[in-house]
Amino acid sequence: MWEKLKKILRPLGLYPIAVRNTVPDYNSSDYLQVNDDKTGEAHVTYLNRLNEDENGRLTLIEAKTSQLISQTGIIFSLLSLFVPLLIDKVSGVTIWVKILLLILLLLAFLCYMLTINNALKNFKITDFPYSTPSAKNVLNLQTNSVSEFNSEVIRDLLHGLQVNKKLNNIKGTNLLHSYNAFKTANALTASLVSCFCISLLFLKQPDPTIKIANPIKIEHLDSNLNRLIDTVSKYKRVVPYKTVILKSDAVDKKNK
Repeated sequence: MWEKLKKILRPLGLYPIAVRNTVPDYNSSDYLQVNDDKTGEAHVTYLNRLNEDENGRLTLIEAKTSQLISQTGIIFSLLSLFVPLLIDKVSGVTIWVKILLLILLLLAFLCYMLTINNALKNFKITDFPYSTPSAKNVLNLQTNSVSEFNSEVIRDLLHGLQVNKKLNNIKGTNLLHSYNAFKTANALTASLVSCFCISLLFLKQPDPTIKIANPIKIEHLDSNLNRLIDTVSKYKRVVPYKTVILKSDAVDKKNK
């Protein structure tokens, strides 16, 4: 059971993979000094090409890692905007549908976080001490012959190729784990959207109309209103403003 679980978790980067201490194909110290300067220069040129290939591989891995992080960030933001709509639209569905949508949403968020976490492992500089020929070789071997100098440079290149290839393989594994998590997250997001659309189309939604319990029925409302309006207009009197003033002055004189 545990082995099956490891097989499921390992592609997503949840289960750590022990770095294999494989026996190297060669030992850089076994390289002997070549007295022929042209032969030594040919060896240096060949090893430099191999080193450039590894550097190109490293550049490609880091470019794909950065691209995967940016794409995950965009999708993660869009999925965050989808959450309020999901909460608003599924308020009337059954509890089992809500639980299913919630589980899919949480798993999708988890896989997107795993994508970013696995990708960011490749940018921990201290975890990847790449090897390059030391500049001290020029100072330490400045009095030696060209063949001796080329021999030391070749040993450094042989050692560096082993180390750099191993570190690039680790970065490639992290990128592969990040891609697997990203692919799983996209599948979960597609399932979430599909279940959400099915719940809107086929499940019964609550009636949005407001129903009043025990309503009061008013009969002959129009006739009663018309009768009230006629009564008010019949007894309504409009008195001019000047007439009111004259009547008040006449009352005052009479009192005097």
